[in-house]
Amino acid sequence: MKNVLFILTTLFTMSFTAALAQAQNGKLTISAGVGFEPTFYADKATVNTPPVSLKIGYQVTPAFSVNAFGGYSSATSQSYLISDGQLANVTNKHVLLGLRGELRKELSKRFDVYGGGMLGVSIANIKETDALTGQDVGREPQGPTPYDPNAPKGKLIYAGFVGGTFYLTNYVGVFAEAGYGVALLNAGFTFRL
Repeated sequence: MKNVLFILTTLFTMSFTAALAQAQNGKLTISAGVGFEPTFYADKATVNTPPVSLKIGYQVTPAFSVNAFGGYSSATSQSYLISDGQLANVTNKHVLLGLRGELRKELSKRFDVYGGGMLGVSIANIKETDALTGQDVGREPQGPTPYDPNAPKGKLIYAGFVGGTFYLTNYVGVFAEAGYGVALLNAGFTFRL
């Protein structure tokens, strides 16, 4: 896992150092968004921190761009009754880092659509607490638990997405996209530099 994280960090750093060095007017974009449908929605979790994301992209050609993506969200599960009789909650602080390739199609001077794929690493910081006292719960490796305490903290993921950007001015736009990430639906602002 450390090797995958190191490789992704190295690729991210090299890609965007090169992009910044060669940036031409309008080729570099920065997008910040908020998610409306956290990926923990199926677990009926309570959102502690809404899913937020930051994406920095470089337009390689008019139809293709490369992006670095970072996202964060935090959610707490509903209380579980564990087989040992303890009522517990699970809090997941989720970080997602990745590299994205986007195919773009300009439909007008102000509106474009895009879709693509991402290769990244998903890092989960999971903590179990007693639902009544709020105290941290420690589990034996084979003990009863609502999640696997021995699972790796990070894992390699791939994801797809589709979206669109409407430019309010030549340099400021709004975007919306659907796909797997820190949220299933994201929207926010895009800035062209």
